[in-house]
Amino acid sequence: MNPFHIRAAIGLLQGIALYALYRASDHGGWLSLHPLLFSPLLLAAASLPLLCQTGLGVLRPSRLAAWLAGLALAVAVVGAHDRWRVGLEHAARSDLMPGALAILGVAMLLFIAWPLILAGESERRWRASYPAYFDTAWKLGLQLMFSGLFVGVFWLILNLGAELFALVGIDGLRRLIGEAEFAIPASTLALSAGLHLSDVRPGIIQGLRSLLLTLLSWLLPLLVLLVGAFLALLPFTGLNSLWKTGHASALLLGASGLLIFLLNTAYQDGSEQPGRVIRLSLRAACLLLAPLQALAAYALTLRVGQYGWSPDRVFAASLVILGACYAAGYGWAALRRQAGLAGVACANIGAAWLSLALLAAVLTPLADPARISVSSQLSRLQAGRVAAERFDFDFLRYRGLRYGHAALLRLKNDPGVNGAVRLKAGDALSEDKPQPKPPAQAVRPRGPVPLPAGFLAQDWKQAAKRTGELPSCLLDGRNECDAYAGDYSGGGKPEVLLAEKLAARLSLFQRNAQGLWTLAATYDLPAACPAPLEALAAGQARAVPPRLPDLDAGGLRLRPRYPYAPQECPVAKK
Repeated sequence: MNPFHIRAAIGLLQGIALYALYRASDHGGWLSLHPLLFSPLLLAAASLPLLCQTGLGVLRPSRLAAWLAGLALAVAVVGAHDRWRVGLEHAARSDLMPGALAILGVAMLLFIAWPLILAGESERRWRASYPAYFDTAWKLGLQLMFSGLFVGVFWLILNLGAELFALVGIDGLRRLIGEAEFAIPASTLALSAGLHLSDVRPGIIQGLRSLLLTLLSWLLPLLVLLVGAFLALLPFTGLNSLWKTGHASALLLGASGLLIFLLNTAYQDGSEQPGRVIRLSLRAACLLLAPLQALAAYALTLRVGQYGWSPDRVFAASLVILGACYAAGYGWAALRRQAGLAGVACANIGAAWLSLALLAAVLTPLADPARISVSSQLSRLQAGRVAAERFDFDFLRYRGLRYGHAALLRLKNDPGVNGAVRLKAGDALSEDKPQPKPPAQAVRPRGPVPLPAGFLAQDWKQAAKRTGELPSCLLDGRNECDAYAGDYSGGGKPEVLLAEKLAARLSLFQRNAQGLWTLAATYDLPAACPAPLEALAAGQARAVPPRLPDLDAGGLRLRPRYPYAPQECPVAKK
């Protein structure tokens, strides 16, 4: 089968899967209540098809399927842990999207692991040659970069065409490209086309890579000169001015990362001998990395000693460990005085495997930055190193996630804890949870017609057991609602429409034969559209006949379910 057709089919299936996830999580879909399931599915659907397309022709189908299954399991663990660490009591109400840590972590994990797998499979051994790793990693990076650029230009052209058609009164294309059912599969198909075009023309990728590496390698002497001058001045200026910046660790780690990157653009796969200036810069860069990492580690140690661990400092510690691996390997390669700095290749391979281990630790409970930070801050509080008045309880509440919430509960309920600490922990927990409000306070009557008597006084928690999910303003007052009374179905009986503040939805309530108010229907509202609520407030909403009737089939009443089609907000008349 033609590789282009295979990639196009994978891209189309990826688009369908992403659209299905979008629909299942939007507008009250079943996945909106299962964040522990949605996050792994989204991460896997967004990443694994790309790996599958780049692995075609390199791996046998059975091997490709096996590796993808293993990576899918790893991605699922990361995605589920990302939502679990938020806390199940918060996750169902929070954004379903994976957090930035999970998205970036999965991207880095796969980008490091996949070239290691492809290079090993291409040479049929667990440890491939360094040129194979180098070629595979740079090819994958450039493929993704240029494919992303291809998708961007693709959408630029579509939007330009839509605006041109709109100039002559044809608005169909603009509406089409704005629909998710078109936009998502079209994007994945365009990305697949970009990956295929960059794969069948390897000479173009190699030429661009050579040009890019040559240009970047000539920046290495400049960086070496600046870093060397900085380190030479430190004995005369001292370290106090460096620590006063408050971000010395981040700056030193950034300089180390840039030095490693430019060093590898000059070293490349180690098979070519660069010019004299580049060779000297390479050896100097290998030696300069160690003092930079030592300074970064020292600065981080001072900060942790003063203020304890925080998520940012846990990430910085991971980079310090990784940088130490590079510094040791590069320094040994430079001191051995071998031609070509052969030890750089070994250091890069070792650092790649160490990166995977660090990512696996940070993205799971093993070294979760939130868990380590909460434990560190609690130990400082319990040891008396920080007074209760100066302790950051808000950190536990907002950034400690489920670990911080559990810590606050322990502090509040432990009779052996200082009274001031227990009080502040209780205050933090009370602020963490929305204060319940009765319907009489959470529901605000609007419109010219007053609310029917007894609507707000009804026992809505009992009603929820009979009718299912109800607006939260009737149950615990988490959100507020605007209430509009009137006859909206044309039956001549009083009815109530509730508009939730945090949901683009109207809920219609009617009174049954027993005199109880029940949920009769819900209506979706266009996003950021005030026109329907303004009409309700003015008493101008009216009943209209349905587009299609109900069907009576075998004594069962079948109601039509229309395809989802978002409505445009009407333009206000001037």
